[in-house]
Amino acid sequence: MLIEKASLPRYKTCGGGLLSRARRLLPASVSKTVERECYAAELNFIQEGLHFVTRRSDPIIAMTMRAELDYLLAAEAQMMGARLVEGCSVTGITELAHGVELQTATGPVHAKFVVAADGANSLVARLSGWNEARNLIPALEYEVFVNDEDFERLRERARFDFGVAPEGYAWVFPKRAHLSIGVLSMRRGRVNLAGVLNNYLRHLGIKETKKIERHGYVIPTTPRKGQLARGRVLLAGDAAGLVDPVTAEGITFAVQSGQLAAQALIDCIFDPVSVGLRYQSLMAESILRELKAGRALAWLLYKQPRLAAWFFGKHGEALSEFVTDVVMGHKTYRDALRQPGSYLRFLKVWKTSMTHREC
Repeated sequence: MLIEKASLPRYKTCGGGLLSRARRLLPASVSKTVERECYAAELNFIQEGLHFVTRRSDPIIAMTMRAELDYLLAAEAQMMGARLVEGCSVTGITELAHGVELQTATGPVHAKFVVAADGANSLVARLSGWNEARNLIPALEYEVFVNDEDFERLRERARFDFGVAPEGYAWVFPKRAHLSIGVLSMRRGRVNLAGVLNNYLRHLGIKETKKIERHGYVIPTTPRKGQLARGRVLLAGDAAGLVDPVTAEGITFAVQSGQLAAQALIDCIFDPVSVGLRYQSLMAESILRELKAGRALAWLLYKQPRLAAWFFGKHGEALSEFVTDVVMGHKTYRDALRQPGSYLRFLKVWKTSMTHREC
């Protein structure tokens, strides 16, 4: 059973960029929701005047609107036998001897297990006893409708700009007839992202807009501490804090963690003792190791701006190609850590050294 608080399709605050590595995990029918395919990605360090463009023969990022993407995936699940319950909010959860009872707006629901995929502000996680220890960062995303000239100028590439937001970046994702433009910051504390985003629109040369739809949200950039399964509840996606520390993209690991939760349930034949252990083991071997590996590059980008400027000034083209290979699914951050001469391995050693000096 799929329990949805809203009625589908519903707007979901998200840039809507479906990375190649995420797309390959999903059914081929997701192509129906793709509004534009970007075969080139642009990376800029504004203050240093550094500019890099990577290109691939396959789409690097497929641009979607999450309302349509989520609606299609729910329909696919129904075709495979799942029951979809819409407009149904969860208000409580009780673990029983032989299952779980969810209290919902439409009455109690009984299940053997619950996979909580209810986002960064997961109510199910709170109701199940998880404390909030993740790092949650703010982000703004605007759906911007511009004139034909500006749209033609910005519609071909996915664009990422550093040096716009404090300890963060801004992006432009071209959709079918408008631009999704956003900004995020890894800095703790208050950041005037609305002011940053308005300045970014001017930097892009967008002087006039036909319409802007403004949306704010939070992104968990660190996983939850400890186990991601308790009793008969498994956390997946943003609810577990599974977001790429470099790109702040979460769709890939949301899909992958959901698939690993299913694998754990099947492997352990719904045994309440072994499912959680199996899920944690599968996560530790794959997603959690990948997130840990990526933090070295994230540390450089967001916490060491001078070092990042120097590093990208020297090796920016190679690093941009590497990150593109990661989002394409051809390489992983872990692959780089295993290579003796890799940039990421060097950064991890450097980060460890700097941390020890600070201590």
